[in-house]
Amino acid sequence: MLKFSSPHATVAPVYRIRLTSLLLVEERLLEAKYFARRLAKQRDRDRFGYELNAFLAAARSVTFLLQKEMARVPDFAEWWDSQRRLLSADPAAAFFLGLRNFSQKEGRISLVGSLLGRGRWSYRFAGNAERVPPALMNRDVANCCHEHVAKLARIVLACAEAFPYQTCLGRALTPIGMEALQLSLEDLEETLGLPRGCTEVGDPLNPERRIMVLREHVDGVDFAALKRLADWKVKPMPPPDSASSVLSEQLLTALVRQLEEPGRRVATSDPTTELLLGGVPEDGF
Repeated sequence: MLKFSSPHATVAPVYRIRLTSLLLVEERLLEAKYFARRLAKQRDRDRFGYELNAFLAAARSVTFLLQKEMARVPDFAEWWDSQRRLLSADPAAAFFLGLRNFSQKEGRISLVGSLLGRGRWSYRFAGNAERVPPALMNRDVANCCHEHVAKLARIVLACAEAFPYQTCLGRALTPIGMEALQLSLEDLEETLGLPRGCTEVGDPLNPERRIMVLREHVDGVDFAALKRLADWKVKPMPPPDSASSVLSEQLLTALVRQLEEPGRRVATSDPTTELLLGGVPEDGF
């Protein structure tokens, strides 16, 4: 006798557990660090602007991705709210956020720069919609960007400390991690796209060994790399090596001060100002 099932019969859906990780957040932090390093080596003003825009976009997406990945983790919303308040109260962090929004939606970021000797250029923030905060005033832009990356890295590390098994698959796929996340080995196999019970094929393995086999299928967060980013310290700029370098530094400081005063106007037709604003581009006439 044939049996027919009704076309309207319902089948219970299979819900796959979603594991969370900050791997993409780490990647975006390393991307921001990459552009910060390029800023330190860039001499052409136009290319410097391109690199700065790329840095700001990468740095801004760090917290975007962090929130997206951790949105459904219990207690994360309360934890992030406290971090958000800290960032909002940090004038330098708020300034970088404003720069990113301005560069993406409104126009070019205002910078002044000068050759300070030994082929080394230094650019400074000045004359933007938001005043430069004291912590960034008259400081090399690349240095400021490195410092911002370190600040973001410390936030990511703090998140990993607060949620150790929700931020790294390498930590989640351990006996203590699976217990904390209330995962069974079969659930984990299915989540990784493997047949349930596949690690029991052949000679039986103990649970720890089965977890180790499954851990080989995932990438963990490189916390050593994040710690190196977080431990970055401000490096003093090399002292001027000639009288012309001293003069350039003095003019650069004066121009920043002028642009940050009420009104913030500068005569860009002044040849000295043109030099401080970055000189003639490499493809100029």
